Amino acid sequence: MISLALTEYDVAMTRLVREIQRGFESEHPILSEVQRFPVAHDGRTRQVSAPNIVDTNMQDFSADVKIHADAFRKTEVATFVEFIWGMCEALMSQTTKYLFETVSRTSEAVGNVVDCGNKNIWDAQIEMLEKTEMHFDENGEHNSKFYMHPNTYRKVSATPPTIEQQQRWNEVMKAKKEEYYAKKRTRRLS
Repeated sequence: MISLALTEYDVAMTRLVREIQRGFESEHPILSEVQRFPVAHDGRTRQVSAPNIVDTNMQDFSADVKIHADAFRKTEVATFVEFIWGMCEALMSQTTKYLFETVSRTSEAVGNVVDCGNKNIWDAQIEMLEKTEMHFDENGEHNSKFYMHPNTYRKVSATPPTIEQQQRWNEVMKAKKEEYYAKKRTRRLS
């Protein structure tokens, strides 16, 4: 935390930096998809209750960035922007890493992990799709995003699915859509 021994200044700087960080996060391709909920505790959060319990702790993230006091005195905007960007970039990197660690732990706890070790990448993706709960909008679009490691993405891009795999993907997606809409149907009493 920046501290220049002026309480009001420190509070204003903290607020400014937090707002800037939220702005950067709102443009981040992954963090912008995560809804924020204010919490009033500093403890554990139960992510999964069954079949395996997964609790996570509130995380403190920090960034080691430096700026010379002269940059403030001389109002060096470019230096200040670089300082803020470096700090926000480090914090977003830590947040994204923790997000994926938590998603991995929760996915494993509920049995949604697919071991791709000796499988064709497309067969593994189809198996993953079968395990994924899907939601669809009024136009029948799932609007889901699939994130994968860059190495996995390169494998997927380099190896297009076979016609059979594409048909299987489409069949699984159709079944997911039918399952979703069947669960949404309600009885009407006349």
